[in-house]
Amino acid sequence: MSETHTYPVLIVDDEKPIATIIQRLLEPKNITTEYAADGEQALLKMRQAATPYSLIISDQKMPEMTGDALLEKAALISPDTARFMMSGYTDLSAIIRAINNGAINRFIPKPLDKETFIRAVLDAVAQFEADVEAKRLFEQAKTQNLKLFELYKELKQETQKFEQVMDGLDAEIAELTHRMDVLKLADLKDKKVLDRIEQSMEDKKLLTQDNFAGFAAQVREEVYIQFQDIAIRNGLTMPGKN
Repeated sequence: MSETHTYPVLIVDDEKPIATIIQRLLEPKNITTEYAADGEQALLKMRQAATPYSLIISDQKMPEMTGDALLEKAALISPDTARFMMSGYTDLSAIIRAINNGAINRFIPKPLDKETFIRAVLDAVAQFEADVEAKRLFEQAKTQNLKLFELYKELKQETQKFEQVMDGLDAEIAELTHRMDVLKLADLKDKKVLDRIEQSMEDKKLLTQDNFAGFAAQVREEVYIQFQDIAIRNGLTMPGKN
């Protein structure tokens, strides 16, 4: 089964029977062809085509516009389209000029050698389609790379935000750890505060039976004094005594 080709071939010849022969040769190869009777019509078709032509095959000797002149203009409209020139006589100067100007990719002599001609057309069409696919894949890769780059930038920004949050949390944890250490130290210093209060009251002879009646008031006074000292050491202010 022959390969299916996507892009058509444009045949330009003022002699319609010759174009018909070419169309019949290419039809079994699943190549779609279109016909133009002269150069102006061919150029109009190229400008209005929904999809580019993979190949334009033009006769050299035509009225109004020769094949080499047509192919030079066709190259400006669709540079990637392959261009074949056909001729039944040898106009060497025209061929050389077209080659030097990059107007033609191949010269096809008339009468056609069918096998050679078909092989040349298939190669040109296949190359065009390969180039189109390569460009499509390149554009797809470029688009995907752009998306990946945008995702990378977004991820980098989110990573930076996360690092900033983590830095803030680390600072808060360090501050909390410091505060806990301070509280532990204060607790170690003050856990025997009741012992100190009791000792202070004994030293001041506040716990005698004679003074027992005023014991509650005396305890409050001593506790206030002791805890005021603790508050000052921890940067606090004790409320006033009632």
